[in-house]
Amino acid sequence: MQPRPQDVDALGDATLVARIVAGDERALMAAYDRHGDSVFGVAVRFLGDRETAAEIAQDVFLTLWRRAARFDVEAGSLLAWLMGITRHRALDRLRMESRRPRLVGAGDRERGEGAMSDDDPLGRAGIAGIGSAAAAGDPAAEIDRRWAGSVVRSALSEMPEPQRSILVLAYDHDLTQAEIADRLGLPIGTVKSRTRRGLAALRERLVGIPELREP
Repeated sequence: MQPRPQDVDALGDATLVARIVAGDERALMAAYDRHGDSVFGVAVRFLGDRETAAEIAQDVFLTLWRRAARFDVEAGSLLAWLMGITRHRALDRLRMESRRPRLVGAGDRERGEGAMSDDDPLGRAGIAGIGSAAAAGDPAAEIDRRWAGSVVRSALSEMPEPQRSILVLAYDHDLTQAEIADRLGLPIGTVKSRTRRGLAALRERLVGIPELREP
């Protein structure tokens, strides 16, 4: 039986992809509604340009429409697969325009149309510390680090505020759980439980997301 239009959004990713393979445009729109913000969010944080990020997001889902049969549910999540396409499209755009993203250091804030406002703690670069073992002066490693930071910031921005604010204070401001509890006026037990839930959600969100560097 064909699902009614209002039922498409409730389908799992694997079923959505199967329906996209079969030519169901409603399934493609449901996949876009589910993952479009994540694709756009990572692209705009990485490139710092909303118009370019929107073009990449459109291209990513056009690729999903054309190549959905290549998705292997056993190899990872649909989001991870889409992020792999986003990664390559973003890198292709950098090559095409012969430019590189501005690499920010601790305490800097992203600027430009695609950047977050100064009063948004996720706009700071501290959370981009993931992958910070990249060797200084290695452009490829620095681009990897910037990509990883963009993915993490995007994932954090989609988390519930109670969990997000605690993780940002921990990673971006380097506060201990006791200091976070004092800053937010919360019991230490609440901070610990929100930290555990937040980290679990973040790991689940990031599992299978590919690195930028190509083999």
